[in-house]
Amino acid sequence: TGSVTSINKDRLSKLPVTNVLQAVQGAAAGVTISQGSSIPGDAPSALVRGRNSINAGTGPYIVVDGIPISKSGGSLNDINPGDIESMEILKDASATAIYGTNGANGVILITTKHGKDGKPSVSYNGYIGFENFAKKMDFCNGAQITQRYKDYVAQNPGETMYNDYVKNQNEADAQAAGKETDWLYDMVSQTGIIQDHNVTVNGGADKIKYFISGDYMSQKGVLKGFNYKRYSLRMNIDADVTDYLKIGTNSYIVSHNRDGGRVNFLMAEAMSPYGKVYEDDGSYCIYPMYTESLFFNPMRDVNQDHERRQWNINLNAYADINFGNIWKPLEGLSYKFNFGYSFVPRRENYYNGAEQNDQNGYGYIFNAETQSRTVENILTYAKDIKKHHFDITLLYASSRKKYHDNTATGAKFINDELLWHNLGGGATQTAKSYTDLYKTVSQMGRLNYSYDSRYLFTFTVRRDGSSVFGSDNKYGTFPSIALGWNIANEKFMEKVDWLNNLKLRLSYGKAGNEAIGVYETLAKMSNAALTMDGQSNTALYPSSRMGNSGLGWETTKTFNIGIDFGFLNNRINGNIDFYTSTTTDLLLQRNLPKISGFSNVYMNMGKTANKGLEITINSKNIVTKDFTWGTNLVWSWNKNEIKDLYGDEKSDIGNRWTT
Repeated sequence: TGSVTSINKDRLSKLPVTNVLQAVQGAAAGVTISQGSSIPGDAPSALVRGRNSINAGTGPYIVVDGIPISKSGGSLNDINPGDIESMEILKDASATAIYGTNGANGVILITTKHGKDGKPSVSYNGYIGFENFAKKMDFCNGAQITQRYKDYVAQNPGETMYNDYVKNQNEADAQAAGKETDWLYDMVSQTGIIQDHNVTVNGGADKIKYFISGDYMSQKGVLKGFNYKRYSLRMNIDADVTDYLKIGTNSYIVSHNRDGGRVNFLMAEAMSPYGKVYEDDGSYCIYPMYTESLFFNPMRDVNQDHERRQWNINLNAYADINFGNIWKPLEGLSYKFNFGYSFVPRRENYYNGAEQNDQNGYGYIFNAETQSRTVENILTYAKDIKKHHFDITLLYASSRKKYHDNTATGAKFINDELLWHNLGGGATQTAKSYTDLYKTVSQMGRLNYSYDSRYLFTFTVRRDGSSVFGSDNKYGTFPSIALGWNIANEKFMEKVDWLNNLKLRLSYGKAGNEAIGVYETLAKMSNAALTMDGQSNTALYPSSRMGNSGLGWETTKTFNIGIDFGFLNNRINGNIDFYTSTTTDLLLQRNLPKISGFSNVYMNMGKTANKGLEITINSKNIVTKDFTWGTNLVWSWNKNEIKDLYGDEKSDIGNRWTT
């Protein structure tokens, strides 16, 4: 009865991408995938049915094998696309209701591959590809840069040329020798290489099944130093301990490596073709256009020893009890226990020395870790009475995430030999650390009813509690209702043999959004050094954000009407959905007058509206034993509006918010 989009698993595994969301781009109506950065290994962002919030987060909630990776420090970069068995995107209030506040911006459900009966099967899948600029820009050649300099000097009194051809001293030798450098395409860029190698072992017997996957992925970017490597190992095991108890694990470990110094693309664009590349000793010239010192050599940092590393150790387990196999009167009753734990350490270390034009030396060490735990208790009961089908799901869940980081720096070293490995060798050091704790607790109930597979009804209610809110509004309750009519199953449709599926769907529900940081509702204190009586003391003062213990949930009410269809043995199938939603009590950061002593405060105020239309049509044009040709057409339209901000229906020009 909900609005759900399934992504073809062949598309997910066969496209050469580092993140599975890149394969979703253009394949799901109402889902916008944006690649905000072209740095290898940087994850794209996803937006399901537009933005409902202004300050709060708008990304979808991501669940892998029943355990969330959102809010755990992990991301879809941790999941090898080749390990994915299925992917579904839940879009309307009824479909996302079981995830409560986490489903306010849509939900992405991923199921990874599991073992199958039979002898062990070993398979390899790999690819290698090359990357380059799709379109190259044209920059000034030597004659053009000379003319540009002359035009600049003519229009700016007081500016002079170094000689008749160049403006800066370091350009003279190259110009005299007739030597030009293409900084962008000969110096800082290269042919990129992307490759992936995956080995899987799959098999099982009557009582136990296993799927083991090892993957190595590497991407060398088109700009030198922008590299990414991922190593991952996954192990999925399912075991039938008895005829009523099944246990299993879906666990993985992944390592991300982005080490290396990087070229500077902006500096390469600014360079003169006559710029000096190297000093006489073979080192890079810091200022290729000296006496111009605004622009430094884009190759300056390429040899820098810079570590950027992250790991994700994810241990998930489940136990499933079928009470019907214990006692016949309990047939249809089952209990499932899900447990997930993730440990995500991250570090970044670098050193700036003489090669980076820092004559004093500067070392930097950053370490962070996130530990997350999720526990779910799910009780389900299903019953068929003639043409009536009932199933009830009850859930009690809790989650906990603790984040910690520490930063240390050192400056003014006697030489550059030890890099960041001995910050105590610097004349000055700094250190700081930070820790936060985030907790949630949830209860959920869902009733599904169907009559003769024709008339469908779903009611869901979920109650969430979150530690990010103030003491007055930690809990929120979010209900939803959905109706479905399988028109194709009606008797009057029996003679319409070309129609295989025709279902009408209606849903309405309320969802909450708690996507603000921890401690944002508290009145916090900051510290600073204060000198009194000739001694340095630590002083406390109020932070710039005012606390608000009454801050509550941002609420979105959504209505969805849709129709699913299938013709000619489902050779042509698809769906059409129209939705409209209204979000109230926005989690809005409002600026305050300085006389108050604070800069801003989070408040519940304002209203946004969101509506759209989605159309998906799939077709199997040619299907033979050796050849298949299909098409997938998606089209969507979405409109977001700010209806109100501060209760007066006026725009906030200072924040660039227009009603």
